[in-house]
Amino acid sequence: MTDVVIIGGGVIGLGIARELSLSGKETIVLEQNDRAGDVTSSRNSGVIHAGIYFQEDFLKTKLCVEGNNLIYEYAKEKKINHKKYGKYIIATNKSEIQNLEALLIQGKKNKVKIERVQKEKVLHDNPGLVFQEALYSPNSGVIDVPEFVTALEGDIQHSGGLISLRTSFLSSSREKDSFVINCKAEENFSIESKYLINCSGLSNERTLKNISKFPKEKIFKNYFAKGHYFKYSGKTPFSNLIYPISGQHSLGIHVGFDLAGGMRFGPDVEFVNEIDYSFNESLKSKFVSSISQYWPDIDPKKLHPDYTGIRPKITKPNESTKDFSIQTQNDHGIENFINLQGIESPGLTSSLAIAKYVSHLVRIN
Repeated sequence: MTDVVIIGGGVIGLGIARELSLSGKETIVLEQNDRAGDVTSSRNSGVIHAGIYFQEDFLKTKLCVEGNNLIYEYAKEKKINHKKYGKYIIATNKSEIQNLEALLIQGKKNKVKIERVQKEKVLHDNPGLVFQEALYSPNSGVIDVPEFVTALEGDIQHSGGLISLRTSFLSSSREKDSFVINCKAEENFSIESKYLINCSGLSNERTLKNISKFPKEKIFKNYFAKGHYFKYSGKTPFSNLIYPISGQHSLGIHVGFDLAGGMRFGPDVEFVNEIDYSFNESLKSKFVSSISQYWPDIDPKKLHPDYTGIRPKITKPNESTKDFSIQTQNDHGIENFINLQGIESPGLTSSLAIAKYVSHLVRIN
C-alpha cells in the first residue's frame, strides 16, 4: 500500500513525484523504459520558454510563466547546466509583421517581459541575420535536460520516493478506498495506492483504455507530431535563440543551442501514425530553404542530422491549439485519479509549476 502511484517518468511525472514526496506522500513512479526522462522530455529543444505564445487564460500560459521562474531557481540551486540566452522572434517578411505585433500584445497580456527592438541591437550579436522586425524575450534560455532529470530523481529518492524503471503499467481498478494497479517488470505484480496520476505522454490513450471505468469520451486521441533537428558544425554567428514567426503546430525551424555552444536547427513538424525516431535525411533541403530565409549565408555542407522527437498533441493537424488537459474527478468521475493529457511544449518549462498545481489537487482531495 502506498499513497501515490504515478504512471510515467518524464519530467512531468518526476516533477509531480518530487513535489508529493517532499510533502510527505509516499510516492512510486512507474517508468517503462530503462531510464527516466528518456522520451519526450529529452527529445526536444531543451528551451526554457517565457510564456508568450498562448492566450492568457490557458494553463499553458499560467504554468509556463510560473515554471520559467521555478526552473531557473531550481537549476541554480542544483547547479544544473543552463543559460539564459534570450530570444529574438523575427518577422522575415512584411506579411509577418502583423503576427509579430499580435505576439507583442499577447506577451504583455501574459505579463511576460517582451519588447520590440531595433535591428542594430539584434545584428550586433547575431550578424548575418536577415529580417524585417524583431521582438526580444530576455527570459528565454536552455537547460541540460538529463541533468534536470537526474536532480529530480535525486530529490525523489532523498524524500523516500521510488522510481521503478523497466516497469509497465498494465491496468488499474478502484476497489473500496484505493486503486489496485497491475504492473509488469520481470514478473507481474500489483500495488495498492490511495491516489493514481497518469503522466504517460505518448502512451496516454493505451493507459486510459486500461483504467477501469474511465469514460471513453474523455480520452483525447494522441496525434504524434514528429520533429527533426539538424546540428551545424563550425563557428556559429549567433549569440541568441532565433525564432521565426511560428506556424500552427510548430514554433518554426528555429536556431537553438546545446550547452557547449553548438548550434542546432529545428524542429519541423510532421504528423505520423506511430512512434518512430528514424531520421529522414532528405528533409535537409527543406531545412536549408527555410533557414536561408533568415540566414542566407548558411553553408549546407555544415548541416548534419542530429535527432528526432515526437510531441504528444491532443490537437488535430487542422485544429486550433488545445490547452494542457489536467482532469480530476469533476471531469471523469473517478475519485483520487488525476489525468494529464496533451502536455507538450511548453511542458518542460512548465514541469515544476505543473507539479505544484497537481500536488495542490492531491492535497485538497
